[in-house]
Amino acid sequence: MAAMRCTVALPDRALFQGEIAYASIPGTDGYFGVLPGHELTVSLNREGGLVTLTVGENEQEKKEFLVMGGATSVLDDKVTVLARFGCAVEDIDAEAVKAEADECRAIIAELEKVDDAQDQATLVTNQKKLEWCEAQLKYVSGAAA
Repeated sequence: MAAMRCTVALPDRALFQGEIAYASIPGTDGYFGVLPGHELTVSLNREGGLVTLTVGENEQEKKEFLVMGGATSVLDDKVTVLARFGCAVEDIDAEAVKAEADECRAIIAELEKVDDAQDQATLVTNQKKLEWCEAQLKYVSGAAA
């Protein structure tokens, strides 16, 4: 089995590190596949895109990660997916995500009334978190359909 090294990471931790046989990457211009020997590629990640990795001895196991923001690079049989937000699809807890989204909405509603630079930074952070929550909920509702 020809293999590539792959890392799927967030700013604070790696979601996956290991060998893969194939990767489907959510580029901004559409999904693209990566096999061993792929040419140098750098692409921005699609917002709320799905990274699918083929792993395992018989190349039959799949690992899926929902990502938002960031970029992907492919170089010398190394695939690196760096995302602003992301998680393994199997780890999405719709109820917990709904609660986090509600919390973000409440914070946003309060901060939109304030005109302070630090509060504006917190506002933007919570708006991004809300977008991430909405992407997860959209994926979950689409996967259930």
